[in-house]
Amino acid sequence: MFKDFFKEIAHFIKDYGALYLFSFIVFFLQLWVTGLQTDGLAIFFNLLLPESYALLLLTAFLAFYWQRKRRFARRLLKEEQLETIEEPLGHSSQEKLIRELLQKALDEKNRQTDEQAEDKQQLKDYYALWAHQIKVPLSVLDLMNQTQTVDQKQTTEQLFLVSQYLEMLLSFIRLQDMKNDLSFEKLSARSLLLAVSKEYKVFFIQKDLSLTVDEGDFELITDRKWLLFVLQQIIYNAIKYTKEGGLRLTCTKSGKIIIEDSGIGIDPADLPRVFQHGYTGYNGRVEDNASGLGLYLVKEILDRLGHTIQIESTVGRGTKVTIDCSQRFLS
Repeated sequence: MFKDFFKEIAHFIKDYGALYLFSFIVFFLQLWVTGLQTDGLAIFFNLLLPESYALLLLTAFLAFYWQRKRRFARRLLKEEQLETIEEPLGHSSQEKLIRELLQKALDEKNRQTDEQAEDKQQLKDYYALWAHQIKVPLSVLDLMNQTQTVDQKQTTEQLFLVSQYLEMLLSFIRLQDMKNDLSFEKLSARSLLLAVSKEYKVFFIQKDLSLTVDEGDFELITDRKWLLFVLQQIIYNAIKYTKEGGLRLTCTKSGKIIIEDSGIGIDPADLPRVFQHGYTGYNGRVEDNASGLGLYLVKEILDRLGHTIQIESTVGRGTKVTIDCSQRFLS
């Protein structure tokens, strides 16, 4: 107990050492000046007594507020979830400034904590939606196995979907640190469309859909892997929601990739929200095989590549997706 008491005194003297050093210098100068005069010591002691009382009162006053601030600081240190600093650290302008700085640091910490919680919840939601989506092809494969009606085309299609959904999951994970996963190069837009079209040829054949890839082309600087993923998502969506007719893929001289289909179209009420995380819209609810992840990832990726996307659609007549590949900025 006494050890702690003396430690507190030592801390107090250390914090206000300049004040007591100044007082000692004043006493010394008074002693020196009065010593040069007749009855100097008597004058000195007459001055020393009131000054000592004043110093004692000042010490008591400083010690009270000093101890109060230390108790408050210790209480803050014990708080596990500190959200705000309600009590003042002091009344001086410097102490108020220190409080503002502490509050600013605390607000930043709380903001980061909220962002981490939001990211964690978003990740959990994504995994739940992804699990729902991948269960569809797995259920089809399981049903074929149980009924011993394994069809090679159906098996190929469902395994392809499983592969696509796994790629979607990996892309979502990589998206969290996309800046370190970018590799820009000069590419042919038409060659990218042809590559994706070749991947999905089994679906065109199975659904008896036509595919037209116009002769136009342009070069762009982008990340091949990420833009291919974007095109895969858009073209697969077009195939999924097109029951007859087909798709038309165009590369314009102005640096735009246009993907048009003759599918069921998108309800006007759904269009403003198609890029929202987890939003499936009317078509997704009817088909019951949409997770609302594909277009969300498409928008996120294109934003970070510096490209833009626009969707126009008419119910019953089809959808037109336009990707502007001119890079205005990188996010």
